[in-house]
Amino acid sequence: MLPERTRFSTFREEFARLNLALDVIDHSGGRPRINVTYLPLGPVGVCSIVTTPVEFIRHKRHLKDSRDQFGLNIVEAGPVQFANAGQEHVYDVGAACLVDRGRLLRVFGPRGASVKFMTVPAAALRSLVAQPEDLSGRPVRPGPALRLLGRYMRSLASFKEPPSSKLASTVGVHLLDLVAATLGPTAEAANIVTERGVKAAKQQAILAEVAQRFGDPNFDLDNVAGALGMSRRYAQKLLEGTGKSFTEHLAGCRLERAFAMLTDPHHLHLAIIDIAFAVGFGDVLISIARSADASARRHQACAPHQS
Repeated sequence: MLPERTRFSTFREEFARLNLALDVIDHSGGRPRINVTYLPLGPVGVCSIVTTPVEFIRHKRHLKDSRDQFGLNIVEAGPVQFANAGQEHVYDVGAACLVDRGRLLRVFGPRGASVKFMTVPAAALRSLVAQPEDLSGRPVRPGPALRLLGRYMRSLASFKEPPSSKLASTVGVHLLDLVAATLGPTAEAANIVTERGVKAAKQQAILAEVAQRFGDPNFDLDNVAGALGMSRRYAQKLLEGTGKSFTEHLAGCRLERAFAMLTDPHHLHLAIIDIAFAVGFGDVLISIARSADASARRHQACAPHQS
C-alpha cells in the first residue's frame, strides 16, 4: 500500500512507537522486512515477529506509554539478544525469557530473528507467581511446562478467523496459567494452574498429535502417550473431558481427510480403497478382508460336498 522508501519509517513512527512503545533500528543494509501478526485473547495478547536484522529499543521516554505487562518470549530463529531489568543474555532457538514491559528493553537479532511472545497483565501474573519482576530479563527454565506452552501457542494457528470473545477469554486464561506453570506458581495457585490451563494444554497436545499422525495405520493411544510423556490411562482421562474417545477423534480426522480427498478434483484418479489406505484406514480394511476370508472359509467347510 505504501511506496517502498516510506514503509520502514511508517512502521517505526505509526506502529512501533505508538503501539509497542519502542524505537526500531534497521540493521539489514537498507532492505528491512518485518512481519508481525497479533491475536488478542481477552487481556492476553499473542504476537509473532519475523524480521531481517533489526533492533527494538524501549528508552526512558517510552515508559510513560508502556503498559503494566510482562512478556514471555520464545525464540524460533536466532540468535536474539534481550536486555531487560539489568540483565543481558543471548538466546538461541527454543530458549525463552521473561521481560518486564514497564522497564527499559533492548532486543537485537543480528542475523534476523523469529520470536513468538505473549503479553499478560502484570496484576494477573502476580496473582499466580510470586514477584515475577525478579525473573525479568533472565532465561526461563526449560521443561515440560514451556514445551506445553509452545505447543499450545502453535495450535492457535488453527484459528481461521478471530475467536469469539468467550473463547478468546478462555484461551487467554489457559495461556496465563501456562506462563505461571513455566515460571513456577505459588503453592496457593499451583492446583488452579494445573487443573485449568495445564490440563487444557495437555488435552490440546493430544488432539494435535492425532491431527498430525492420523494417516499412520498403526497409530494408537500408546503412541500418543509415549510422544507426550504421559501414561495411557492419563491420556484417556484427558480425552474423556472432550466427550469423545481416542478412537472417535482418530476416526473423525480420517473421515474428514477422506471426504476432502473424495471431493478434490486432484484425487479423481484414486479408487476409494486407495483413499481409505491413504488416510489411515488400512488396518480396518485388512481386518474386514481377514474377517471376510475367515467367513468364506467357514462357509466352504460347511457346504455339502458334491459327489
